[in-house]
Amino acid sequence: MADFGLESTPNGNGASRAIMRILFHGPGTSSYLPEIHLPNTSGLSHPATEKLAGLRDTHSLTSNRGNLIHGEAPSRIFACRRRRSAFANLGTLHRLFGPRLGEVLSNRFDLLVLSAANFISEKKELVRLRDALNVIGDAVPMMVLGAGMQGEPELSKMHPSVQEILDIYNRRARVFGVRGHQTEAWLHKNGFTNARALGCPSMFVFPSSILSISAEAAIEAGERANVMAAGYLTFKGGRNYERGVKLAKALQNIRSSYVFQDEFFAYGDLIDARGSFNDATCTGDRERLNAFLTKHTKIPVNFSNYYYFSETSAWRQVALTHDVYIGDRFHGGVAALQVGRPGIFLSHDNRVAELTDFFDLPRMTTDELISEGVAKAIKTRLTPDAIARVKETYAKRFANFKAEMAKHDIRVLTSA
Repeated sequence: MADFGLESTPNGNGASRAIMRILFHGPGTSSYLPEIHLPNTSGLSHPATEKLAGLRDTHSLTSNRGNLIHGEAPSRIFACRRRRSAFANLGTLHRLFGPRLGEVLSNRFDLLVLSAANFISEKKELVRLRDALNVIGDAVPMMVLGAGMQGEPELSKMHPSVQEILDIYNRRARVFGVRGHQTEAWLHKNGFTNARALGCPSMFVFPSSILSISAEAAIEAGERANVMAAGYLTFKGGRNYERGVKLAKALQNIRSSYVFQDEFFAYGDLIDARGSFNDATCTGDRERLNAFLTKHTKIPVNFSNYYYFSETSAWRQVALTHDVYIGDRFHGGVAALQVGRPGIFLSHDNRVAELTDFFDLPRMTTDELISEGVAKAIKTRLTPDAIARVKETYAKRFANFKAEMAKHDIRVLTSA
């Protein structure tokens, strides 16, 4: 990467690296961004609410709450001029500046970092992002991290905007980082040969925590282990209903807490009831939610707590109070790994499978969890050898990630 002539910092070898002004494209915060265009202003968090329904607007800022975990990661691990760097949405900036966007960004930033996820899919369209990238052109260097495929897509069946974005990333990105070997192989097969399997950047925010993971407390607790779970619990006919019922069945009579995605927005009148959400503790009304889900899943549901997070520190603090994570939301598990708690990932498609395989994280299906039971699953999936493999593989992945960033003069602040 070019010498940007900015502030510099020693790299440990007597030389120095430029500290860049970076624009991070991704949902790394659930704050409302100001539109008043004044310096030294900041975004606002969502207003305090006593209802689950009151979270609808803040949810729209990031959609999938796991986006908070992976979206914040690059901004936390890369050295940059923090008062000259920012989060933004390129599509929104394109609407504001139109054909001037490339010039505007090149005068203010030295690098664009795009935190991606499951956009390589036949179900996605990314017209706004594609149009923004075409206007920016080569005005600002670009890096892509965490890109992944969903299902078994055919390139010809994808929306033209997604096809074009893949071509843009392949040609123009200094780093075209994808989450694992399956996505890398698919992209190479389809001619996008600059893609490199680097994993999800969320795994590199707190490396010392991941390398300190121990499952001893969870194994000793067995059936008494305090489990943090995530999935998709909804009513009959709702999206992923059968999967949610299986998770509820697997966790019957287990002390556990459940982390919501967005499924509760379909819970009807319950979410409009005053007291259905305690914003101070990030918790839903346990009694009402247990009764609702017991009725609609036909399985006795008795979670100790229901959580919904609008920022990641609270998520990690809650994870710290549990012995183990068990669930089918990958980034829900990463929140636990980031505080040194072990996780068992429930895999039902290639998204979770690819990431867990890349990092050698324990995974199983929910059917297997039902069959084995939680205590046995913890004992057999979180053995000392299994945890040692996780740490050995992780150390290699982290070293490879740092080496790849160093090639492009990007300093990773975190260290194992």
